[in-house]
Amino acid sequence: MKLSPRLGGALALLAFASTPALADDTVQLGTITTTATRTPLIADQEVAPVIMIGPEQLQLAQGQDLAAVLRDYAGLDTAATGGPGQPASLFLRGTNSNHTLVMIDGVKINPDNGFGSALQNIRLADVERIEIVKGPRASLYGSDAIGGVINIITRKAAEGLGYGAHLGAGRYGSYDAGGDFSYGDGPDSFRVSADDYHSDGFPAVTGWPLDSGSKDRTVTASGRTHLGGVDLSLDHWQSKGYTQFVGTDASFNSVPADEDFQDATTSLGLSAHPLQGWRSDLTVSHMLDETDQRQQDPFGSQADFVHTQRNAADWQNDLAVSDAQLLTVGLYTEAEATGYYSFGAGQPEQHHVNALYAEDDLDFDEQRLVLAGRDTHDQTFGEHFTWNADYGYDVSNSTRLTAGAGTAFRAPSADELHDAFSGNDALQPETSQNLELGLRQKFGTGQSLSLSVFRDKLDDLIVFDPTPVLPNYRFGRNQNVGSARVEGIEAEYLLTLDSWSWRSDAILQNPEDLDKHTYLLRRARQSLTSNLDWHDDATTAGINLLLTGPRSDIGFSSGAAVTDGGYALVGVSLRRELGAGFAGLIRVDNLLDARYQTANGYNTAGRSLFLQLEYHSK
Repeated sequence: MKLSPRLGGALALLAFASTPALADDTVQLGTITTTATRTPLIADQEVAPVIMIGPEQLQLAQGQDLAAVLRDYAGLDTAATGGPGQPASLFLRGTNSNHTLVMIDGVKINPDNGFGSALQNIRLADVERIEIVKGPRASLYGSDAIGGVINIITRKAAEGLGYGAHLGAGRYGSYDAGGDFSYGDGPDSFRVSADDYHSDGFPAVTGWPLDSGSKDRTVTASGRTHLGGVDLSLDHWQSKGYTQFVGTDASFNSVPADEDFQDATTSLGLSAHPLQGWRSDLTVSHMLDETDQRQQDPFGSQADFVHTQRNAADWQNDLAVSDAQLLTVGLYTEAEATGYYSFGAGQPEQHHVNALYAEDDLDFDEQRLVLAGRDTHDQTFGEHFTWNADYGYDVSNSTRLTAGAGTAFRAPSADELHDAFSGNDALQPETSQNLELGLRQKFGTGQSLSLSVFRDKLDDLIVFDPTPVLPNYRFGRNQNVGSARVEGIEAEYLLTLDSWSWRSDAILQNPEDLDKHTYLLRRARQSLTSNLDWHDDATTAGINLLLTGPRSDIGFSSGAAVTDGGYALVGVSLRRELGAGFAGLIRVDNLLDARYQTANGYNTAGRSLFLQLEYHSK
């Protein structure tokens, strides 16, 4: 079977995707992505808008959490209700905080509690790279992928024996310590690591006298082997700790509180090549998200908690139909169990989801068309079909035009359906329809410009309607009443020159509540980020700038509409190899000591210094 260079390269990467050899292919072929189309692809060939955050950027960000890294990219607004360990929300391209699907090594971690993923619990010590796909991808991944998808890929073993350790400390009584051990021998490899992070924090709420600290212990493990013509892989990630926060008593007075958390993913993969040009992958996975408050619920007889467990199986098949066509078809099933107790009541829920998905990747030299569709059956709300169509046309070797359209949805959470005070078991999924046009222009070998114009229409948004519904819902009820639209334009400029690189990206967007004719909360209408990096054989240095405009919000005390002011953040970092396997990192965050808020009434960190010493055997 004759294959085009792109499809041939994709299948070659597929053949090595379960082995340490993939690291060598990445160096030879360029940055490899796997999230936008579910198959390995060189990033420059993607039609969908993709952000790649690689090892170089992550090395300079050690000691931070995921949310701190994401905010350095325009269109990825973050809002935190306090300092380290406090809940952090992400608004990707103006969509809601629960409209972004987050995965770790391909395993979905979004809990079934109506909120987004626990970004604040994802440390960076063992993250190899982060892939972000903007726009809907429910056709490949199902519920929650309205604003986009974030896939966090953890580090795997390289060839030979390796081990390392790190120790870091910074402001607010923060420290980060850990180590790793790995071994790779051809198709056989394994790696284990552990990280311990602690911070005394600072008062989460304005005017509150007590610090809100946190502790996070992370463990990762991975293994690869080849047995009887089948590639086997195992990946595990776990984050466990506690967080202090500001709670309320029965009279709604502020009181100190704390809670325990645990987040984990485990996946087992089997990959085989039944015939030439056909790769078949079966992945079974388990996800756990648990939060347990230590104090008793002032309105009930026990402490509040919310637990989500999800078992899933995904069978994906990639077939090279011709020299210009790569077809992906798959079956997906999941069983999810949710239990919670809040405000003196709780109702466990179990439900199943089954889905059939397909993607057709057509490459005709200067033109590429990717079509995808998914039929999802959820026992709670029945059938739902979503689709994507992405098209790219190479006007020349340096100019590409792109166009995309797609739909997505978010299924109602267990809390939204069954909460004793506001639940509504008649809720329907939130839906979206997205349109996008793009231009990618290269200027020589080290300069490029990307432009995107997008429009995302959101319907049936789930909101709390305070209108009483007697006799059971005296204070109101969740309803499908919301409608919103986000329109915007993005631009990214990248310059690479010898040992220098400069990336600047900006977004102008209009996230509008169409029912109330107001702006959606906690997302900026304009922002700009700029990152300048320099490196040689031993040193990497960077300076980053974030400029963001005002955000609409709700007053923490008054509950009235307010506007949080815009702000500017500057950070600098320096990492140097010291010899004999040692390296040192110095980073200063919020260099100008700006006073700002990302969520009204909640404090943010001032100027902070972080120092880290690392050792790696190779």
